[in-house]
Amino acid sequence: MRLKTFLGWAVILLLSFTPAFLWFFLGPGAEELTSFSSITHSLGELTALVGMTMFALTFMLSTRIRFIEDVFDGLDKVYVAHGILGGTAFILILFHPILLVLKFIPENFKQAAIYLLPSSHWSVNFGIIAIIGFIILISLTLFSKIKYDDWKFSHEFLGLVFIFAVLHTFLVRGDASRDLIFKGYYAYAGIVSTIGIFGFSYSLLIKDRLFKAAKYKIVSIKKRNEATYEIQMAPEHKPISYKSGQFVFVRFYNERLSEEAHPFSIASKSNNPVIKLIIKRLGDFTGELLNLKVGDYVSLEGPYGRFNYEDNDNDQVWVCGGIGVTPFIGMAEDLLFNHRKNRVDFFYSCKESSDFVCLDELREIEQKTSNFRLIPWQSSVKGHLKVQDIIKISGSLKNKDFYLCGPSRLKKSIIKGLISFGVPKNRIHAEEFEFR
Repeated sequence: MRLKTFLGWAVILLLSFTPAFLWFFLGPGAEELTSFSSITHSLGELTALVGMTMFALTFMLSTRIRFIEDVFDGLDKVYVAHGILGGTAFILILFHPILLVLKFIPENFKQAAIYLLPSSHWSVNFGIIAIIGFIILISLTLFSKIKYDDWKFSHEFLGLVFIFAVLHTFLVRGDASRDLIFKGYYAYAGIVSTIGIFGFSYSLLIKDRLFKAAKYKIVSIKKRNEATYEIQMAPEHKPISYKSGQFVFVRFYNERLSEEAHPFSIASKSNNPVIKLIIKRLGDFTGELLNLKVGDYVSLEGPYGRFNYEDNDNDQVWVCGGIGVTPFIGMAEDLLFNHRKNRVDFFYSCKESSDFVCLDELREIEQKTSNFRLIPWQSSVKGHLKVQDIIKISGSLKNKDFYLCGPSRLKKSIIKGLISFGVPKNRIHAEEFEFR
């Protein structure tokens, strides 16, 4: 884990577990953990306090604010943290009522039911509504196969769920409210609640009004193979500044497409005014892109990501699978202009020969650039690409940096192999962003 990514996680964990420290040092503390009832009750409080903090932080991680991307060294890593934090918050919050109920079973089922069934206690009802809403919305994320736009729309209701959880937090009267209200926790809970409400309000209501996306127009659409298309877009006004290997959130304005923004890697060399996207039909939205036509308007938000080799003078090995070639196309084009002396071996893996795209352009770069070598790898003929194959062709792995993008199975296999051969983790650079 790189220093910046470690710093991001350190901040997240510190903020998440601050309520536990406050509970332990300013609240009842460990001295009251003397019976099964007190233990389950205290754990029930702790899971709620930590879970609510994590829940709030997930909204901030979804804002795409530059500072947060900088702290984690890339938006792809922010989204990984967002997923882990959201899942952990869900589990902790789910255990909150379960643990509170356990302290009454089997002695007092009536009292236990108060924590699970609606009643005249609205402070508890708000918590029940939040739990049910959380379960439904997270289940849609984990287990459903609904369209991306429908999933994205349902995800926006998590903000409402969070508000119900906040109401429950401040209205319920338990040990935490008695012991901590004058000692710090409720002040911290207020800060956390504000962070969460700001996070989803910023994403839903503020960001698009505060920052105008760059306006582009489609100038070319080219079919690359049966499932892959190249789209070129020219700026209507000032072009965005970017590095090859980064990605943007793209909103297409076409009557037959949703206007929801989707992430795509840039396939152009750095700061080329005309931005090129290589898009493969993989899901419901990418399949609908066949309806695009030259002249359609597009808005771009970004760029994001840190997947770029410019600050690295070591010899490099690039590895991609399938549509993971996209960021490398622009990176390879940059080699024609920056006159770098370090060598680059590019392993481009696809199952069938018909799956390759932009091979002619990449071969032309290879011919014009003495330090760039293209190695197309057809896995249906040669088998899945392995680190041993890389060593046979590229030689020693020592003092080289490795850049990977593509299916998670390929990335995990190559990363595991590189580490087993002694390659330090800080020399392995993987684009972790996965399109849902």
